[in-house]
Amino acid sequence: MRNVNLVDWAESYYSFENGDGTRYSVHLTNAQHGGIYIICNESSLWRWHDETDIKFLCGKNNEYTRRAILQIMIHHKANLLGLV
Repeated sequence: MRNVNLVDWAESYYSFENGDGTRYSVHLTNAQHGGIYIICNESSLWRWHDETDIKFLCGKNNEYTRRAILQIMIHHKANLLGLV
């Protein structure tokens, strides 16, 4: 597995639908003090550092969105590491 700097992971966009039909659009951008900002559906802001290290910052907060963001970030990480 190659090592990828989190800064290289920013500036991405994903649109996906989870198993229950909920649609998400996720914008990723570099966080100034480390990690990646995640803007979800233009209604909530989160910061992700790796694996399950995610912090809600503002907007609409619920457990379903948290799970969806973790799911897309696991996919994003695997994609950038060349595992998918």
